Amino acid sequence: MKLLKRIHSITQTSNPQETTKPFLPEKLEQQYGDLFTGLGCLPGTHKIRINKTVAPVVHAPRKIPIAIKDKVKAELDRMEDIGVIFKQQEPTQWVNSMVTVIKPNGKIRICIDPRDLNKAILREHYPLKTVEEVISQMPNAKVFSKLDATSGFWHIQIDEPSSKLCTFNTPFGRYRFARLPFGINSASEVFQKIVSEMVSDIEGAEAIIDDILIWGSDQKEHDMRLKQVLDRAREYNLKLSAGKCEISKPEVTYVGHRLTSEGVKPDPEKIRAVNKMSKPECVKDLQTFMGFIQYLGKFMPNMSTVSAPLKTLLEKNTVWHWDEIQETSFQKLKEMATNAPLLQFYDPNKPLTLNVDASSKGLGAVLIQNQKLVAYASRALTQTQQRYPQIEKETLAIVYGCNKFHEYVYG
Repeated sequence: MKLLKRIHSITQTSNPQETTKPFLPEKLEQQYGDLFTGLGCLPGTHKIRINKTVAPVVHAPRKIPIAIKDKVKAELDRMEDIGVIFKQQEPTQWVNSMVTVIKPNGKIRICIDPRDLNKAILREHYPLKTVEEVISQMPNAKVFSKLDATSGFWHIQIDEPSSKLCTFNTPFGRYRFARLPFGINSASEVFQKIVSEMVSDIEGAEAIIDDILIWGSDQKEHDMRLKQVLDRAREYNLKLSAGKCEISKPEVTYVGHRLTSEGVKPDPEKIRAVNKMSKPECVKDLQTFMGFIQYLGKFMPNMSTVSAPLKTLLEKNTVWHWDEIQETSFQKLKEMATNAPLLQFYDPNKPLTLNVDASSKGLGAVLIQNQKLVAYASRALTQTQQRYPQIEKETLAIVYGCNKFHEYVYG
């Protein structure tokens, strides 16, 4: 009777349990293109509070090199057009100097030199998060995104009295900032406070100043969190720099650390910088080198003991001398930095082991989970402590390790 008829056939082309397609940059541009254009403006108006007992200072305009004078004027005009600065005709009590910085891309950045003003500013002292605090929250992170705010501090409107405090002198006349300028000592903490509050209730998202990090244990979780952050950025009118954002990556560089799906390692740029450093010729050179080494300390076992011959050159009233022992220490530290191990993300739900050690010159500690490294720490012994019996040095190492890693081992 031909009551049944095949109208089409259905062929399954994909596994229903197939992993969700990643949220790629192209999709980001399509759905959130408005976040990458124009100048944003975060909610509220900031008031710069000052100690009125500090005497105001007026600075004359600084000379500008002829080669960049036209570029500086063009940038001032652009900033005026987008409402970041205004021309100031009336007298103001505070007048700062203008500072011009040439960025790596050749463009000009206009800042103020508010050293005198900074002495009068009453800061909020909002705590800036450390990268260690952020890393300790991501034991299962596999997929990462990093968002970078465009001209971060300029997102913050300041009231008129604060704007007048930020008046600055140029060869083209006086201007005042309508947005929070770079150079103000409270700028980073004010911006940090707003952006931290913006992502505070979004799991798997943290901000350190203008860098927002998003992570997930898989692609689906990551994408859900990323969309939450992007929606919140739109709500707060936070604009992002397309060229600096990294979306849906197995690893990203974040505040001097390379975060990967396997753990954390040093920023390769910092390692290259250490390797390029030649033998220090003076205390200042050595301080620069040791600054890098201290930053990499958690990746380097017994760093303080190895660096002890160099640290003696930084002591007060020490005559500069570079002998074989200093050269050996210098080369060993560079080698340790180059071969820095991958550290596992800390997991609060897994057993933790703290190993400590004491040598004649220093103390060392290492955190271990699942037989994998989580972090190193070390410090030199004082002259008095170097005379302790070995058993007391070992006890001191236990105390040092527990104090250094208190946030991990307590409880």
